[in-house]
Amino acid sequence: MTCTFCSICAGEEEAEIVNETDETLAFAPLNPISEGHILVIPKDHYETIFDIPESTLCTVVKHTKIIAERLQANGFDGANLLHDSSQHQSVPHFHLHIAPRRSDDGLDLWPESGYEESNFTLTYEHIRKKLSDEDSE
Repeated sequence: MTCTFCSICAGEEEAEIVNETDETLAFAPLNPISEGHILVIPKDHYETIFDIPESTLCTVVKHTKIIAERLQANGFDGANLLHDSSQHQSVPHFHLHIAPRRSDDGLDLWPESGYEESNFTLTYEHIRKKLSDEDSE
């Protein structure tokens, strides 16, 4: 299966490139959710946050921060950063969405879910224990 984002990096598919480094690429998505919506990807193929090396992830996040700062300098109030590593990920190539925000844009990217934090006590305890065990090693 051909990866669309790898094809964009290779210049085989067109995209609205916003910025590029040796290791990362920032471009406009086909279906933006807000004005100035941008994707930042590593040029090397990693499917999710679970298989991307930490150093590459840091490089993507640094590029994301630079783009977000440029958006803020262009009049945006802030940005939502989004990543989906589930079955809903539209392209199986790690990417961060930068959804620029204005205080009056009316977007609701964090709708009410109905979940209550108290429902996740066991999950939080499992995370704490796992991290504590790793710190002990």
